[in-house]
Amino acid sequence: MAHLVVSKDTGELLFDTDLISYGLIKSGYLAYSQSWTRRMLRSIHLDPNNGANWFPVVVTVNESYDDRLHGFTVANAICPVVFLVGPGTLSGTSRSGNTMTFLYANAETSTRFYCFDLMADNIPGSPYLKTWDPTGRITFNSLQPPMNVVAAIQAPGPGALDFFGRYKTCYANGYNQSVSRPISSRNNYSNLHSKVNIPLSPGVEYAAYLPWSRGVGINDLFPYNGYDNFSQYGGNEGAYGYVGGISFMFGVAPGTTSAGPSVANQVVPCSFFNLPTDRYPVALVIQTSSYPFPYG
Repeated sequence: MAHLVVSKDTGELLFDTDLISYGLIKSGYLAYSQSWTRRMLRSIHLDPNNGANWFPVVVTVNESYDDRLHGFTVANAICPVVFLVGPGTLSGTSRSGNTMTFLYANAETSTRFYCFDLMADNIPGSPYLKTWDPTGRITFNSLQPPMNVVAAIQAPGPGALDFFGRYKTCYANGYNQSVSRPISSRNNYSNLHSKVNIPLSPGVEYAAYLPWSRGVGINDLFPYNGYDNFSQYGGNEGAYGYVGGISFMFGVAPGTTSAGPSVANQVVPCSFFNLPTDRYPVALVIQTSSYPFPYG
């Protein structure tokens, strides 16, 4: 069957009608959306599989451990993917009618997103080049900025083990960062991030998308980490770009269970456990200079 292949003078592929083409549908800054409260088991003697045995982690009256989520909403999405510039770990998506909302933990309002979806014939304007497959589904629309993946980078393996056989960092050559958030004039609590930076080309801004991610257990002994000067909670993984490279990161899973067990003989400010190492996610990378911002 006949098909169309278009390349730049440099030989870089623009599109091939035999391949799936994704186009930009929206870009912008993440906005605060909601908060999810961490949960603690009422008693170690209770069944942890019974949701009624968990209660919100409360410091004092009207002061709880709430993890903030930021996000954005798109309409008429089919199979969207999202690249980030700045930190964030995807915590879930929701659909309501024809809209879809993405929610990210460990993010800020300065985090930028670039959302792509299967190209569609729903953008006004001209002139244009459009192609369709034999079933009549559009495969390319020149009115949409096409997604161009410039790199695919696998997450590094974990860091060294501590005396207790737990990881000191989630990534080899990585680092840990305690992000403290005040919940009142008297109380703070931390969200421990474990990160690694992967340098690419200096001066070039990148955005990254992680197709799937892993979970991890976090032992957090940093100052302002909650009750009893210790907190143990769950985390999940993300990837994002910056000027010069990309980063992989682990941060708190919002609404996670939380505990405060004994930490006798603990000699490091944090550690990580139950980190899957039998497979590693691969981040897809784009250069943001190729895309309008904000868009959509």
